[in-house]
Amino acid sequence: MASPTSEGLLDFTYQGERLQTYYKVFGDLYKGTHHPLVVLHGGPGLIHDYLTNISALNTHYGIPIIFYDQTGNGRSTHLKDKPPSFWTIDLFIDELVNLLKYFSVDDNFSICGHSWGGILALEFELRRRPQGLKHLVLADSLASSALWNKSNMELMQKFPQDVQLGLRGGMKQPGPFFEALLKFHAVHGCTIQPPPEAYMKTLNQVFGEDGDPTVASAP
Repeated sequence: MASPTSEGLLDFTYQGERLQTYYKVFGDLYKGTHHPLVVLHGGPGLIHDYLTNISALNTHYGIPIIFYDQTGNGRSTHLKDKPPSFWTIDLFIDELVNLLKYFSVDDNFSICGHSWGGILALEFELRRRPQGLKHLVLADSLASSALWNKSNMELMQKFPQDVQLGLRGGMKQPGPFFEALLKFHAVHGCTIQPPPEAYMKTLNQVFGEDGDPTVASAP
C-alpha cells in the first residue's frame, strides 16, 4: 500500500467551539485528470483505518483519496462530556463541508460512504444539494433503519443464545455486545480469520481499554 501524501489536523468550528478533524490524503488533489474521492467511515463511532485499502485507487488509477476521522472519533477531537443532543447528522455534515472547503475541492469531488458513512453521504446530498458532487458510492449502507434492524434480527436467530443476548444488549452492555458482534461479523461481516489488524484497531477505538464509546452510544 502506498504511503499517504499528507496527513494532519484541520480546524473545524461548530457552535462556536474550535474542534479539529484528522485527515489523510493519498495522491495529489490538484494535478492530474481525476477529481478526489472522499471516504466516509462507518459507525457512528469508528475510524477510517479499516477502509485504507481504498487508497489502491490512487496507486493503480491516480485517483486522489481523502480519508478522515469524524468528530469524536480516532485522532479527531473527542467530546466525551457533550449531551446526546449534540450528536446530530448536521454536525457531521458541517464537518464534511468544512473538509471540502479546506482542500478547495467542494466544486469537484466524489464520495464513498461505508455503512453509517453511506447514511451520512445520503443526508449530505438530500439536505445540502452539493453542486460539486459528481459521484456517490454507497458501500454496505442502508436506506431504512427499520428494515436493517429487521434483517439483523432474522440473521441473529441462527446464532447461539449468548450471541443473541449480547447483540440485543447493544451499547448498554458494551462488553457482551462486542463479543457477540465479533461472532456475528465473522459470518456476516469481516469473514477473514484472524481479522485484519486495521479492522480490530477500528473496533477497539470503541470497545478497547482506551476506546471512546461516546459517539457509538449516542442516540
